[in-house]
Amino acid sequence: MAKEIKDMRDEDQKNRIKWSKMYQKGKFDSKKFKEFTKELIALDRQNTKRMREIIEEYGWPSYELVGEGPSNNAWLIVQHADRNPAFQARCLPLLKAAVDAGQANPSNYAYLYDRVAVSKGEKQLYATQSSSNNGLTEGNFYPIAREDSVQIRREAMNISRSVEDYAASMNFEYKIPDRKEADQRAEKLKNEYDKHVAIAREKFSNQEFEESADHYLIATAAYGHVTTEDFVQAAKALSLSEHEQISQATTLLTRALARGWNGFDVLIQDASMDYLKSELPGSWEDLKLVAEQIEIDLGKD
Repeated sequence: MAKEIKDMRDEDQKNRIKWSKMYQKGKFDSKKFKEFTKELIALDRQNTKRMREIIEEYGWPSYELVGEGPSNNAWLIVQHADRNPAFQARCLPLLKAAVDAGQANPSNYAYLYDRVAVSKGEKQLYATQSSSNNGLTEGNFYPIAREDSVQIRREAMNISRSVEDYAASMNFEYKIPDRKEADQRAEKLKNEYDKHVAIAREKFSNQEFEESADHYLIATAAYGHVTTEDFVQAAKALSLSEHEQISQATTLLTRALARGWNGFDVLIQDASMDYLKSELPGSWEDLKLVAEQIEIDLGKD
């Protein structure tokens, strides 16, 4: 089992490094890049399927079960199972139990905790997740809870790199705020959400879908405040307005699905999704697979 997990991890890393190099060379609009992206997604699904089987039979791959290296490799496979956030969420308490027993790396738990939180549009705790795609694009940390104490939490989970250095490695600057500034940032985030979601909802009800979508895009970035219905309505507004950022609709719907939203079967028949289906047929089919896999894992809880 240890060798099998290592082989999955090695293939995962080989393909991700290749994908990143192609992206850095500006090939992201090429047919070759798009085809390779599909191959990478297929590999992620294959690895996720196998990791699910392993975990269901043996539990979390602990140090005692497979060794320290393979245990870390297992975490990486789960960390990259982004098209099945419900599976990642199922793994979280298993990994935490292993960490508490001294049988897994605490930093792995921190990274997976944040990944699961961000997948649901919630605030992260350890500042491990950013919108920069590992430095490939401009970005910043997704919203952080109790931001002034983030470094303390990182150190408690054996994350050796400071949050400032971690941000720099992904090509953006970050400074930990003091308590007062952290509270101000949190309040500003809430106020921005309240302001923009109110406008978005009003514009949607008036069938002013493009303006609604613009405000929803701002509101749905306020992790920790966004409702599941906000994610769904934002996706509808993007599709109905034939918005230039239509690709965001699948991400928003995935956030809703990760929270256990069960309205996807109805949405499939909704005319509001017609533009999304026609403009991004591949992304729509991928979203349907995501929904199917999430339903499987939620049903196991």
